[in-house]
Amino acid sequence: MFLKWEVMALAAPVAFLVACEQPSAPEPTQSAVPLGASPSLSKAARTVTIKDLGTLGGANSYAQAINSDGWVVGASDVSQAGAGHAFLWKDGRMTDLGTLGGTSSQAIGINDEGEVVGSSQVAGDTAWHAFRWSHGRMMDLGGLGGSYTEGFDINDAGDVAGGGLTPANLFHAVLWRHGRIRDLGTLGGSSSFSNGINNEDVVVGGAMLTGDLVEDAFLWRDGVMHDLGTLGGSFAGASHINGAGTVVGGSALVGDVTTHAFLWQRGQMRDLGDLGGGYSYAQWINDAGQVAGGSSLADGAYHAFLWDNGAMTDLGILPGGGDVSWAQAINNRGQVVGGAVTATGQEHAVLWATREQDRR
Repeated sequence: MFLKWEVMALAAPVAFLVACEQPSAPEPTQSAVPLGASPSLSKAARTVTIKDLGTLGGANSYAQAINSDGWVVGASDVSQAGAGHAFLWKDGRMTDLGTLGGTSSQAIGINDEGEVVGSSQVAGDTAWHAFRWSHGRMMDLGGLGGSYTEGFDINDAGDVAGGGLTPANLFHAVLWRHGRIRDLGTLGGSSSFSNGINNEDVVVGGAMLTGDLVEDAFLWRDGVMHDLGTLGGSFAGASHINGAGTVVGGSALVGDVTTHAFLWQRGQMRDLGDLGGGYSYAQWINDAGQVAGGSSLADGAYHAFLWDNGAMTDLGILPGGGDVSWAQAINNRGQVVGGAVTATGQEHAVLWATREQDRR
């Protein structure tokens, strides 16, 4: 699976290159599973529906983001050869967005205007470049002079948060705005990465401190990178920021023995807990304050979660599938996207729809 940058120890460019085993995409399936009421719901129960979005013809796919219209982006194998292409899924159909001339590409972010960002190999597969896709055209966004750049998130104005390698082969967070790229710098160390941007052009991610021994989550606004700290450990990374300026991500706890999802608001970082297995990571927060991510369970499985009003709910897995799922994003309608293991062992993009029902 491909997840947004979590800790700098994992900060090496990850392409979606998985072997293909099946020649065609399965038909989308879905299953409704009623879940028990969370502490925040006194007279309601949440029902979760999971849908397999299929592939572009290969064996594997994963979803990275979803906009308010329910349009989903990610990457999928296109054939048994294993090349992965960026896709846009809408109205029940997965469309191949192509590449910048190379073999593989991946879509990572989408805004409410339907503009898509991600990364693609260029002709000759000599480098990966960030792209913006709009109205059927993929445009190369350029970079910082190194061989790798990618766009991670795009706001409704078309401004893009991402990252790229410098000529010195250091990875730095960047912001593309009005056709220009800006290096956002670091917190004193050598590297940084950005994952999210809101409509106020506030960017979040993670950056190394002086000495490169500690990585903290950051919030960048108006030219200044602010250190958000950690939950007590030596690394943290911010994944997304909503319109209200609330930030989510993951941080090591004291002693660096595990990582927990966090929510940062008004200068305070809150530990969101886990699903019983000790590890969790938050990937996205919508404007209603709902958080999507993944967590380990007490039995060692890893499941997608929805955190809402202080309660973390297990979103479950594909019916009959492997005991693994993960969430990457949630839109303002409460739809969640990510991936899950199928009954035949492939990884597929999935869509969870959640709703609350009166209990009788």
